Amino acid sequence: MKISLVIVAYKNGNILLDCLNSIEKYNDLKDELEVIVVDNSPVNERVESFVKQSSIQNIQYIPSDNKGFGAGNNVGAKVSQGEVIGFINPDIVLIEPIFKQIYSDFKKNSNLAIEGIRLVKKDLSPGYSFYFEYNTKLWRNWTIKLWNKLGWFNEKNMFITGANLFVRKDMFMNVGMFDENIFMYFEESDLTSRIKSIYPHAEVKFNKGLKMIHLEGGCTDASKERIKMSWDSMIYYGKKNHLNYKKKVRFEYGYYKFKKCIFSLISQSKKKEYTELLEFLKQNYPEYL
Repeated sequence: MKISLVIVAYKNGNILLDCLNSIEKYNDLKDELEVIVVDNSPVNERVESFVKQSSIQNIQYIPSDNKGFGAGNNVGAKVSQGEVIGFINPDIVLIEPIFKQIYSDFKKNSNLAIEGIRLVKKDLSPGYSFYFEYNTKLWRNWTIKLWNKLGWFNEKNMFITGANLFVRKDMFMNVGMFDENIFMYFEESDLTSRIKSIYPHAEVKFNKGLKMIHLEGGCTDASKERIKMSWDSMIYYGKKNHLNYKKKVRFEYGYYKFKKCIFSLISQSKKKEYTELLEFLKQNYPEYL
């Protein structure tokens, strides 16, 4: 098996089925590609019926307790047979063949550890394929969209997003897979840093010549639940890697304060939203703010 695709699903089977149908349509590796769907959904909202509607030949369905995004991916990785594992989100839609080229990139370069491709929105405008690593600089927040639009990826201070992560399997398994203490967010950064620490010559590549659609779920920027997940992971990751996590927390809080000030001039509803968010963060992280 050349590539194993691991997809962690959480409810919303229709979106998953669109993803699976696009994989089948653009599978240029035929039976050398397998798909593993790990279902983190509640028992009464499992997506097995949607998986059964797919015509993909090499497909496995694994129901799982929801212990987080990384833990779900680990479940799939443990049963995978491919030399390369592709971790993709269920809201990904392929629009062209990509697998043969990705596999070729790994075969040509034995140091290649991680590869990502260009993520685009439904209208094919640039999405977010990568981000700055543990960013505490305002200009990076302002310019990351431009970097993604131009495809300017710098592996020294950026990481490939988890919606779009192809990893050499032996390296992934040797570093201990995803850290299951991270429920969601920062698992890509953590994995990348561990691979680079154990494999000094490991390379991370962004292939801007290939693309696929990322629907990006539709979560709001100021979702309290999402932001708390992100902050918990941000603090854990910072402590684990001996980074200045207190500075990072203060930076993120200051950025939300800045956005509140901007919205106070143009949108009272948004101003209220960010006012409530800032109060929520002060209540949950008083020791940092």
